[in-house]
Amino acid sequence: MMERSEIKERLEFALNLAKEASSFLLSHSSLSERIEQKHENDFVTAADKATEELIYSSVKKAYPSDGWYGEESGKRGEEKRRWIVDPIDGTVNYFSSFPDYTVSIAFEDEDGLALGVVIVPRQNETFWAIRGEGAYLNGKRIHTRENCDFSRTLALLVPPHRRHHLMETYWKRMRGLYDIFTDARSIGSAALSLCYVASGRCTCYYEMGIFPYDYSAGLLILKEAGGKVSVLDRDGGESQDIVASSSGIYSKVMEVISEESRIL
Repeated sequence: MMERSEIKERLEFALNLAKEASSFLLSHSSLSERIEQKHENDFVTAADKATEELIYSSVKKAYPSDGWYGEESGKRGEEKRRWIVDPIDGTVNYFSSFPDYTVSIAFEDEDGLALGVVIVPRQNETFWAIRGEGAYLNGKRIHTRENCDFSRTLALLVPPHRRHHLMETYWKRMRGLYDIFTDARSIGSAALSLCYVASGRCTCYYEMGIFPYDYSAGLLILKEAGGKVSVLDRDGGESQDIVASSSGIYSKVMEVISEESRIL
C-alpha cells in the first residue's frame, strides 16, 4: 500500500504539471492548426502530441519507476502504479477554439485511483481530488447537487459520434433520461463533464464507448464530491460506457439505462 505522504507528493506534482501543460497550450495556439485524423471523428493535433510528451518526460524524470497510460502513446511499464493522462480531453473543442477542453492527469496504485487533476486552460479552473480527502475546485471544496428537484437540473448526455451504430440505443436512453431532467447538454470533454457533475453544475453524465484516459481523473473527483458512477465494459472491455450522477438520482438513472439494456 502506498503511503499517504507519497500520494500527496504526487498530487502537488500533478497540479504543477497540469498548470505547466495548460500554459503550454495557451501559448502555442498555432499547434491547433496541425490536425491529423486517427479514426472516424477522432482527431489528434500537434498540440496533443507535444503536451503529452511534456507531461510524460516530466513524470519519468520525477518518478522513473511509475507506469504510464497516455492517449497518444499508450501503455508503458508498471500497471499497478501508473499515471493515466489525456493531454487534451476535448481535442475538437480545442482546435475549434471552443473553451471546454481540459488537461486530465490521474494516478492509480494497488488500491485504485489515488488522485485526479483536471485543469480547464481557457476558464482558469482546476479541479482535483485525492482518495479519501474530498474534491476541490480552485482550492474550494465541492459537492454534488443533492436534495433538490432534479427535474430542474441539467444532464450531460453525449451522442456516440464515433460509433454511429449505437445511435438508436442512445436515443432511446436519452428519451428516458429526459423524463428525469429538464434539459441536456454535450460539452465534448468526458473529464469536464464528470467535474461539472461533481461541482453541482449538472446532476448526470452519460456517454458510451470512452477510455480510461478520458475519465479516470474526473471519475475520482466525482466520487470524492459525493457522486456515484458505473463503468460498464463495451466491446469486450476495449472501451467503457460511463453512467455518473448525484447520489440522490443515481438509482433512477440506472433504471433507465438498465431497462433499455434489457429491451435492446
